[in-house]
Amino acid sequence: MDRPVFGSDPSGDRSRYREAAIHGTPQFPMRIYENNFDWYADNIIDWHWHPEIEIAVVLSGRVMCCINDTVIEVGEGEGFFINSNTMHMERPIEDDEKPIMNTVCFMPEFIGDCGGDLIFRKYVSPVVTDMSLRGMKLSEDIPWQRDILAAVRKLYRISEHKERGYELQCRNIIGELWYKLAVNISSVSEDSAPAAESGLGEKRLKEMLSFIHENYASDLTVDDIAASANISKSECFRCFRNIIGKQPISCLNEYRLKKAAELLADTNMQITEICFACGFNHISYFGKVFRQQYGLTPKQFRNSL
Repeated sequence: MDRPVFGSDPSGDRSRYREAAIHGTPQFPMRIYENNFDWYADNIIDWHWHPEIEIAVVLSGRVMCCINDTVIEVGEGEGFFINSNTMHMERPIEDDEKPIMNTVCFMPEFIGDCGGDLIFRKYVSPVVTDMSLRGMKLSEDIPWQRDILAAVRKLYRISEHKERGYELQCRNIIGELWYKLAVNISSVSEDSAPAAESGLGEKRLKEMLSFIHENYASDLTVDDIAASANISKSECFRCFRNIIGKQPISCLNEYRLKKAAELLADTNMQITEICFACGFNHISYFGKVFRQQYGLTPKQFRNSL
């Protein structure tokens, strides 16, 4: 299975930093894959969002899933639901084995025509537009959630062969899965991950993260980051703190280090070149923070690959 790739929105809309991978095709907008944390820098599926609904089941290990400002822990056999366009990240729980997950992503219109048919209006739109329902844990102990987890595993099994009629099977399974979710969701909505001030804080944070990801090589300040969302410096700090629990400059430096690690692994650029290409002004400081992040100097990191 191809692994997901993260990057700027191909449309050029800086307000939405999201996965660059296409989940399926416009004609068949769903994708099921096995997620291995070895694919990702630092073994972290970093903060991102996408228009597709995402449902995952953990096959092995334990996963910490952050959905906006809510943190859930998911073990083997359990899973999670993430609503459309919701910020989230996943990482292995510290000192645990690297988890493996089956993940399905699908566009809301895979269930019903978002042009306004009855199914979409009655059973899809109320869920994907519910700002109080950004995501939730799925447990094997609750029958309807257990059925959803089983459906994801079944989708993965049939996707490995793609026999004739595969698309119809997927459509039917997604329909059954969504039925279980839509008719039971009202009983759990109060426990779901809340939106950040009706989505305003989330919207601003998306704009600022997108700005960081597109301009990390430049000499950025907190004022620059705040200005990208047309907010004050104090509001900038509040958005980062309340939703992802970090400071803006910490997010900036973490992203710079991630890009530096990619360049060390994938190119023959000199370490000094990488330092400046990733927005660091001093090679000694770059070496210090890189070692703090990865436990190795940049040279040792490259040699270890």
